[in-house]
Amino acid sequence: MSDEVLKEFINMLSDLVSFKSLSINEGECEKTAKYLVEVLKEVGFSVKVVKPREGNPVILASLKGKGNNSILFYNHYDVQPAEPLEEWIYDPFQVKVVEDRIYGRGVGDNKGNIVSRILAVKKILEEEGELPITVKFVIEGEEEAGSPHLWNALSQSKEFFEDVELVIWEFGGFNKDGSMTIFLGLKGILYFELKARRLSRDAHSSLAVLLPSAAWDLITFLYELKKDNLKKIKSFWNGIVDIREVLQEIREAGYEIAFDSDVLKQEFDIESFVDDLEDEEALEAYYGRPSFNIDGFLTGYTGEASKTVLPAEASVKVDFRLVPYQDAEAISKEFCELAEKNGLICKKMDYTEPTYTSFKHPSIQKLLKILNSIGVKTKIAPWSPGSGPMHIFTKYLKLPAVSGIGVSYWGTRAHAPNENIRIKDVEKTIQIISETIKSHPRMN
Repeated sequence: MSDEVLKEFINMLSDLVSFKSLSINEGECEKTAKYLVEVLKEVGFSVKVVKPREGNPVILASLKGKGNNSILFYNHYDVQPAEPLEEWIYDPFQVKVVEDRIYGRGVGDNKGNIVSRILAVKKILEEEGELPITVKFVIEGEEEAGSPHLWNALSQSKEFFEDVELVIWEFGGFNKDGSMTIFLGLKGILYFELKARRLSRDAHSSLAVLLPSAAWDLITFLYELKKDNLKKIKSFWNGIVDIREVLQEIREAGYEIAFDSDVLKQEFDIESFVDDLEDEEALEAYYGRPSFNIDGFLTGYTGEASKTVLPAEASVKVDFRLVPYQDAEAISKEFCELAEKNGLICKKMDYTEPTYTSFKHPSIQKLLKILNSIGVKTKIAPWSPGSGPMHIFTKYLKLPAVSGIGVSYWGTRAHAPNENIRIKDVEKTIQIISETIKSHPRMN
């Protein structure tokens, strides 16, 4: 990568990172979308902006190529909160280049990938004058909040997707061994807030012998669910794909399954996984098992010194990660009904369905053939343990989708303080995207 391209990447990324585009910051998201529209138009894209009645702008951009079909890149310009700010080495909303790394909120998730993909297109145009295939972008501003308005925005422009051959998702990067993992789908997510209110006001803790406890009631509800392996939610274990069959199909084609237990243990400084899972059992759980997690618990007094109090209320935020093809809607309904029967208030805050494009799909095989032809060492993941609105494209628009081509690496620290990417990965990613676009028509 030339110094000029690197400088352009850093300058554009610096502009994007400077916008504090949390999905709840509507003004900042408006400014970010406006900036991206100007950049895309300068490159030559025709751009349409869809503004949902509630929600942030969705950008649809297209640049015509010689081929009849198109590749679509899905990205998002919203970011996670930067807190805890005291743990950042540098200002999270100012790009900082230190030796071989670039720091800032969103450099990996997802602003760095937006810039790399735009510059890859620009690189082809400068070298060849036109694109060999049409390239499209969908860039939204609510992915980190579950994309509640995305389908409404896209459903207004279904003709935009008619010639799309493949959707390349927003995230990706490099493993410790230099390989790149191609993800064939995403887990789904259900995110809830539960509240318990048992008293008109906080009470003296000596009254706990007589008065009900919101905290204990909430804890008991969660513990009983976990202890019973979520069997009280009757729909939870229905429809789950056989992960062993999926893994076997990939391995029979000669690909390695992406999973490094040692890296996970080292990153989080643990000696063993839950239930002492190891080797194949750990791999199967990582991809094939849904999860139930407590994200945060709030009640009572947690300040300095002591305050003996029986809290009047308690709240907790929890999430389920779902695997294909659990029924997110049925689980959501049943979970809230169960919570309400136990006197709790249940609010669904985030929702995406699990999704998976078959490894044997012609568009997937075509992409893998391209990556192999340009020397990219590739591993396969049936789906990412993370979540996103990929089901909107695969289920509603009937398009194949994959993820994995991006500027991140195993130590990017997405969603955490000191998010960073490596300069060498930026160079590789722009080259891979450029070659993927150029090679696509030749692989028919």
